[in-house]
Amino acid sequence: MLDLDTLTLPGDLAPLPAGKLGFGKVLAPFALVLDHDAANGWHGARFVRREEANTLTAGAAVQYALSVFEGLKALRGPDGKVHLFRPTMHAQRMLKSAVRVTLPPLPEETFVQACKATVRALEPWVPAHGRGSLYLRPTTYATEEFLGVRPSATHRFAVIASAADAFYDHALRLWAETHYIRAAPGGLGDAKTGSNYAASLLGAEAAKQRGYDQVLWLDAHRHALLGEAGTMNVFVVIDGVVRTPKLDGTILPGVTRDACLTLLRARGVTCEESDIALADVVAAARDGRLSEMFGTGTAAIVAPISTIGTEAGVVEVPAPGEIARSLKAELEAIQQGTATDPLGFRVPV
Repeated sequence: MLDLDTLTLPGDLAPLPAGKLGFGKVLAPFALVLDHDAANGWHGARFVRREEANTLTAGAAVQYALSVFEGLKALRGPDGKVHLFRPTMHAQRMLKSAVRVTLPPLPEETFVQACKATVRALEPWVPAHGRGSLYLRPTTYATEEFLGVRPSATHRFAVIASAADAFYDHALRLWAETHYIRAAPGGLGDAKTGSNYAASLLGAEAAKQRGYDQVLWLDAHRHALLGEAGTMNVFVVIDGVVRTPKLDGTILPGVTRDACLTLLRARGVTCEESDIALADVVAAARDGRLSEMFGTGTAAIVAPISTIGTEAGVVEVPAPGEIARSLKAELEAIQQGTATDPLGFRVPV
């Protein structure tokens, strides 16, 4: 068992910068790291300055995209105490992602303890209650330097952090992409790995050049079924039923997606995880049966979607809808610690 509770920072922690934080821009100066090799397993837990956690140009993380990561939040409750939101589910997803790209899985308990230790060390950087979160980016990456396509022999796990506030503050406009693909069956679509995101960037940039906020990915075979948005899982409400694409291996199994389905079903709302044809969404919008559409994710929480651009024309969606509004309020209240937490989503640091 690694001792992560007695680690200390290698220097003084500067105060959290004042003003608007944005997302992913205000990076904490220290990171927690562990090293790995076959002989020693995971070892060498320590805090380092963030720049010391970098990899090398000839390292397998750079050369062969051998990296996986997670994104989760630490938040301050109204009593000033800090908690994590669903760290165990993030740990489970990272373990699965690591196995998919031949990286050593980090035990769930070690993942959670590393996140807790990072938050305790950087606690002054957790924004005040209701003012944002300390976003954690646990990352496992290959460190061996070599030129040859094979798994790496050495690895590192690092937890970096960023103080953040609002991500999206408006209803989103998405472009339904029919040329590029993000993922195909049997690929990396459900792994949170760097190459997965690299495959999405050109399509996302093309969508922005068209005047949209993000891309709406469709299936790789026929470009007919909804996948996910650039940084979110997607939901549609048609005829009063909340629907989201099923987890078929091509989309990320979002932790916030799961939380939203759990909360909606607890309310008695009918939810379906199934194939969703873009043509059916277009027809439902035309017939007035599409009442709302929204995306979910760690950063976005719940973000209404107002517009879907397609080659055949623009689909306008009523936004924001009541389900998205109430779901975001319920989820934020649990995350912020102002509501009860019967499902145990909050984990004290």
